[in-house]
Amino acid sequence: MPTIVLVGGSFLGAWAWERVTPLLTASGHQVHPLTLTGFGDRAHLGSPTTALATHARDITAAIEFAGLREVVLVAHSYGGAPATIAANAIPERIARVVYLAGLLPEPGKSLFDITPAPVVEAITETVQDGRIPVMSDEIIDAGFGEHGLTPEDRTWLRARGVGQPIGTYQDPAPADLSAVERLPRTYIACAGDPGDPPGLPGHDMITLNAGHWPMINAPAELARVLDKVARS
Repeated sequence: MPTIVLVGGSFLGAWAWERVTPLLTASGHQVHPLTLTGFGDRAHLGSPTTALATHARDITAAIEFAGLREVVLVAHSYGGAPATIAANAIPERIARVVYLAGLLPEPGKSLFDITPAPVVEAITETVQDGRIPVMSDEIIDAGFGEHGLTPEDRTWLRARGVGQPIGTYQDPAPADLSAVERLPRTYIACAGDPGDPPGLPGHDMITLNAGHWPMINAPAELARVLDKVARS
């Protein structure tokens, strides 16, 4: 049975997968939700110098020290960037990379380099103590389409979410990401997200009828899709 490693997006730790992990485990998978440096119970380890490379190393270290192989690496939103770099570093341990509304890095560029300048400016204006704060209701509603988060969901997210270290958006990805391009890759687009799904040659494309955070408000639907992809 495939081993699934789960990486959350900005502000999220392993806790964000609490509604999905038991469902995948019940389907027979070995599941490892990760918390990256600066998030969740590792919030105290984060700093303005926490970089994209730090998060990529978090992922490779977790996989290597647990002795995992044939890993289905699932990465949500921002998590797609460090997961790509991690998979590129240890392709022999990765069976498939699954992007869940994921952000894909470009070789040699930072995430700010591939983000429109007005958005970068808006983000940097919010930075406090070296962190991008957890998003307000106004930002969520303006930027994430039909996200489906209830007031209770938002309260749950904010009670445990932690600001994103700014360095993770400023650190360039490696210049060579060719190893990950040779791996099987699946992109799960969330139908509630604004805009059209990305056109990504070399990726199997799936659309999930959910908003941007399906691990929070559509866990059963997400678990079914991940189970199917992991077995493919």
